[in-house]
Amino acid sequence: MTIYNNIKQVKNLINEHVKNGKSIGFIPTMGALHIGHLSLVQQARRENDIVAVSVFVNPKQFNNPDDLKRYPRTIEHDKKLIEDYADVLFIPEADEIYPEGFGTTVHVFPLADIAEGAFRPGHFDGMSTVVLKLFNLVQPTRAYFGKKDYQQYLIVRQMVRDLNVPVQIVGCDTVRESTGLALSSRNMRLTPKERLKAAVIYQALSEAKKCIINGERDTHVIRVRIEKMLSVEPLWRTEYIEIRSIQDFSEPLHIMSDSVILIAGYMGEVRLIDNIEIPIS
Repeated sequence: MTIYNNIKQVKNLINEHVKNGKSIGFIPTMGALHIGHLSLVQQARRENDIVAVSVFVNPKQFNNPDDLKRYPRTIEHDKKLIEDYADVLFIPEADEIYPEGFGTTVHVFPLADIAEGAFRPGHFDGMSTVVLKLFNLVQPTRAYFGKKDYQQYLIVRQMVRDLNVPVQIVGCDTVRESTGLALSSRNMRLTPKERLKAAVIYQALSEAKKCIINGERDTHVIRVRIEKMLSVEPLWRTEYIEIRSIQDFSEPLHIMSDSVILIAGYMGEVRLIDNIEIPIS
């Protein structure tokens, strides 16, 4: 695995691979890598000639400066985790990505403004901007995104469709701990007790899915049931519960098609998100 910090070096290498007809699998990350990230890298390894990973804690994705400061940075661990599977690791500094005079923002409407976007204004603009820039640099054949960040996955998919970016977006299933807690870089900030208690999120999602499979379609009834399950855990504070159509991300009163339930909130001082897909046959 070769490590680069410079855009010019990465572009020269990638151009050589593209010229030789190599397929490139790409995983953009903000570091603090875990087994969930590794699963994306491993899938890219199986499906491509070259695997590239970026680690960049993107300041434009944080609307809270304190959250940016607290975001875990574990670069030596990250290198070791993926070194057997990745060919290229790109670790740029902020001024390499956003040089003086940088003034472009990518806004994907309406997805960037609703659900998670309503609670984190500007977050998805920062994500879309840096992802598009990285796509232009790496020129991937396929790019891999975990579905734990479900809205992010949908936004990137719409962005490449709208702008005719020649990359296939591959959505990968959420990897979970044995308790059901979705793997996240933020989990390392949880205390052992909080980490155990955070399993209530997936328990509530799973119960809601079972409820829908058994015939319940009223989204108000489903949401109330989720709220009741979450309220049992005093360390948890719900920020939102959203039930949306996968097809167009609308909010139905009654579930009529494949849907996704999204939850966000705080376990102690740590903000967590999770979701579950609900296929309707």
